[in-house]
Amino acid sequence: MKAEERTISKILTEQICYEIPPYQRPYSWGKENVQELLEDLWEAYTERDSEYFIGSLITIERERDRRYDVVDGQQRLTTLNLLFAHLRDKITDEAAREELGKRILPRNVLTGEAETPRLVLRKKDQTYFRKYILESQPLPDQKRNEMEKPQRHLLENLEVIDGFLNGKEQQQLKLFANYILMKVYVVFVNTDSVKSAYRLFNVLNARGLPLSNADLIKNTLFSMLDGQVDRSMELEERWIELEETLGIERLDSFLGHHRTALKAIKARGSLHEEFEAIIIKSGVNPFDFLDGLILSAQNYIRILENDFTDAATLRPLCSLHRVDYDEWIPPLLTFLNKPVTDMPESEFVSLLEKITMQNWVRRLGRTARLTVYYQLINAIRDRKSADDIRKIFRTNAKNEEFLSLLGGDVYQQPFASAVLLRLEEAFQDDSVTKTYSGRITIEHVLPQAFKDDYWKTRFTEDEHKVWLHRIGNLALLCGSKNYKAQYYGFDRKKKIYTERNKKVSFDITKEICIEEDWTPAIIKNRHQRLLKLAQSTWLIN
Repeated sequence: MKAEERTISKILTEQICYEIPPYQRPYSWGKENVQELLEDLWEAYTERDSEYFIGSLITIERERDRRYDVVDGQQRLTTLNLLFAHLRDKITDEAAREELGKRILPRNVLTGEAETPRLVLRKKDQTYFRKYILESQPLPDQKRNEMEKPQRHLLENLEVIDGFLNGKEQQQLKLFANYILMKVYVVFVNTDSVKSAYRLFNVLNARGLPLSNADLIKNTLFSMLDGQVDRSMELEERWIELEETLGIERLDSFLGHHRTALKAIKARGSLHEEFEAIIIKSGVNPFDFLDGLILSAQNYIRILENDFTDAATLRPLCSLHRVDYDEWIPPLLTFLNKPVTDMPESEFVSLLEKITMQNWVRRLGRTARLTVYYQLINAIRDRKSADDIRKIFRTNAKNEEFLSLLGGDVYQQPFASAVLLRLEEAFQDDSVTKTYSGRITIEHVLPQAFKDDYWKTRFTEDEHKVWLHRIGNLALLCGSKNYKAQYYGFDRKKKIYTERNKKVSFDITKEICIEEDWTPAIIKNRHQRLLKLAQSTWLIN
């Protein structure tokens, strides 16, 4: 391993090609990063600093003095390529254009054809990078709409560079380009050892380089191949499939749920450390491990996108998504990855919703909530029977306590909106599934304070206290809370509810509007009907 200072001119020289290896994350610098680099470089240039240091470039030498894998420094190196590509396009002097061009995409002086670029990105992004950045081909509108996040970063950052250089004179642009080539330095670190590169990669992370857990898990998988290039390319294809299934921004979240689905215990270390133990200590083949990850990722997307056609599955799944926490995802992920014989998806999802809603309403702490989920995961992974799975749900159910709490004051409880929306769905035929967007509010029919004679003549203070926050006295409305209506008499409230209900119709509110009067007896009757509906929806028998 050796390290030396090098100018950008010596880094981006004609005979050297840098490649982003498959274990690296894609280009991820945001507009703020690029703007900051541009401002720092311009300040150094205008102040005529004798040198300007922009960090390190850590590489693995693949072909002596010609081809290097980039272990660290991808973001800066890619951004410099963007900058030189745009400077080349803005400068009109042909000799200067040719000089900048050979720093990023050299051409054969005899044929005029482009040769290998100085920088080769990950396979998934390289075609886009070469065509629309290095070769400056116009980007079709359709392609713009189809871009993934790394490609969007490239385009957005190119636009930042354009805005920064816009209005600067030709001589300024040429002198600025020359300053970057001749006065800007990096520490060039080179090693021919794959193991040394991996060690550096992890040391950099320990020192605060913002690598994601997915980066480090990917790094662990690739390290198991011990530098086998052909197998690395094959593994890269499989990892790209995983990224395409999930989207890069969902990777870490998915891996957290998948870890729980594998281990069914609380995490005792960082996510990548736990996966490293799973991968290395178990001796699992990295390709087999990735196959399992991809299957699990496909099921994870099904869960996130409610990708189930059966209403008997879709309704309880939509209800689960309304819960304040997502701890229910790992057991469902485990079930989808390893289906239980003689237990349909609809039955498992329905039971999972029932136990989740019961524990939410019962206000169980996280440890107590996780207990049942871990039991389910272990039972499924141990290939227990459908009856064994059902027994876990029955054992953990507390039907009477759940109904008792649901029969009390529910207004302003965290589960109130989710409960009312689920009961709203229970009003519908089994084949109907509704989705709700926008703001939904819960309103009291009997108001919180007596300001209208209508209520004073129908409710005593004790009756008001008993029924005010109970489920029988609550309505669902779309939009912001209607504070002006909250103290009106019943007839005027009904008109407001009817008008508001035209935008998004709630049957649970519509039934209020057909009542001629609102009395303790009517609230009690509605309360009991809704509790009976809750009983048929969430009790585990």
